[in-house]
Amino acid sequence: MAGRLLVGAALAVVVAGCSGGPAAPPAATTSTSTVDPVAVCVNQLVYWAKDILGNAKDTGLDYQEMGLDGDQYEALQALVDEARKHQSGGTVPPDWLQEQARAACTTLAAKPKPTTSSRAGWP
Repeated sequence: MAGRLLVGAALAVVVAGCSGGPAAPPAATTSTSTVDPVAVCVNQLVYWAKDILGNAKDTGLDYQEMGLDGDQYEALQALVDEARKHQSGGTVPPDWLQEQARAACTTLAAKPKPTTSSRAGWP
């Protein structure tokens, strides 16, 4: 009989310990980080300009494979053309690509974005 009481008491302790329910989850921390579209654009243009200027052969990538939109690709082409002119006359100054890319991307970011399309396009 004493054994049953001991087992019953132990069972009651275990059940009581478990009946409190799950522990409250830790407080969720929210962090909102905003990505600067100009900084992203600058990084992309500088990366691809260095890649194009450093490679003797054409990589064969189109603007979408580079992760660029049409306007960014045009800015990249202008940046590369200007950099090649500097290269033919010597070397490109160290921060030149970064500065030119920032100017181009700032201009692109200031362009109004279309909200609707009045023409039919690719689905």
